[in-house]
Amino acid sequence: MANDPKDVIIGEIQNIVSKMLGGSAGALMRRAGMNASYKIWPELPPDKSIMEAGEIMKKGVQGLGGFGEFSIVADDHGVAKIEFVGCYFASLTKDSGKPCGQQPICYFGFGLVEETFKRLTGLTTKVELVDRADGQEICFETATPR
Repeated sequence: MANDPKDVIIGEIQNIVSKMLGGSAGALMRRAGMNASYKIWPELPPDKSIMEAGEIMKKGVQGLGGFGEFSIVADDHGVAKIEFVGCYFASLTKDSGKPCGQQPICYFGFGLVEETFKRLTGLTTKVELVDRADGQEICFETATPR
């Protein structure tokens, strides 16, 4: 896991947001992730396939740190199968009081992927954690069309 000071700071912010805002922290952070898409990728090419979108997003997420390595590993009949490998923020579940996939920083990531994916493919999706393999440090997620 990373010990980059930036990731530690982000982790502490998300822990406090979780404790102070409770259940509404997820909606707030999802919106922040959606907004961040335009800062991280100011210009994106439209009309990309799910797999093409994954390649573009992989490079951008890599530069963020903390989230580990992002990839869309499959297009399952319009549902993008996503993997995050080595996400530092998964190590914060105890301090945040929320399991993986329910931490505010996870909702930030969901919103970031949803908005960026929409901008690249034109598809409106909902991103969710499906499973977490702690031993392999992999979060398995889906982007399901709405």
